[in-house]
Amino acid sequence: MINRIKLEHILEYARQQRHIGQHCKIPPGDMVEIMEIAMRKAGNSPVTPDGWISCSERMPNDKQYVWCWGKSYGWTECDTFEGYYDCSRNKWWAVTDNGEEPASKVTHWMPLPEPPQEVK
Repeated sequence: MINRIKLEHILEYARQQRHIGQHCKIPPGDMVEIMEIAMRKAGNSPVTPDGWISCSERMPNDKQYVWCWGKSYGWTECDTFEGYYDCSRNKWWAVTDNGEEPASKVTHWMPLPEPPQEVK
């Protein structure tokens, strides 16, 4: 049986190492991926039944386009939008028709769906 608490501590350490650039025997990015896979196998996934993932539990890969719940520049209320998290700048970005703009208060995200398949 996998000890989930120990896995969470190791994962948090690996995430910190990835962001501050320290070295370890296993590259931190690989360690994060390994630990996330192990934690998913251990159960109790941070994914809610509707597919949203809490940012406090797990962040998307660096600059991976995802569906976000939060605020974009100038918004007064939270809403959904396409965006990504930039690890090097420690910041969320919203994708708009005119490019990108800073996003804030992003609390949840989910992978974008696959595009529809063309029927032949």
